[in-house]
Amino acid sequence: MMTIPKNPCPVGGLVPWARGVWRIQWRGPHAVLHWLYTIHEKPASGPLHIHWNVSQADIVRAMEAHAAFKPRDQVQLGPLVRRRILQRKWSFERGCFFYRIEGARAGREWSLSEPELLERLKAGEEA
Repeated sequence: MMTIPKNPCPVGGLVPWARGVWRIQWRGPHAVLHWLYTIHEKPASGPLHIHWNVSQADIVRAMEAHAAFKPRDQVQLGPLVRRRILQRKWSFERGCFFYRIEGARAGREWSLSEPELLERLKAGEEA
């Protein structure tokens, strides 16, 4: 389980919520929950849904559910190349996780966004 950060999510940041990844429209302090958010869900072919009073814990749980991988998972990046995921971090600008993946040697880790990692895994399966 991801820990709930003390810093608030940025207004305008992309977060996974409901049936997609949407922008935070408003943030306000709360005595018990620390921060509450308003998220506007607007599908291209549907009405606007406004989600009020979304807690930071709810957003973190949605991020956890949205993630394709978690730290310590192993991914097959080629026929003989298995790498371990060392860390992940949510990007509020891109609306996806970035994964730090172990390299061939110590100190040679590299970072990939979730869409890039999924694309590499798919290309590895097709080869």
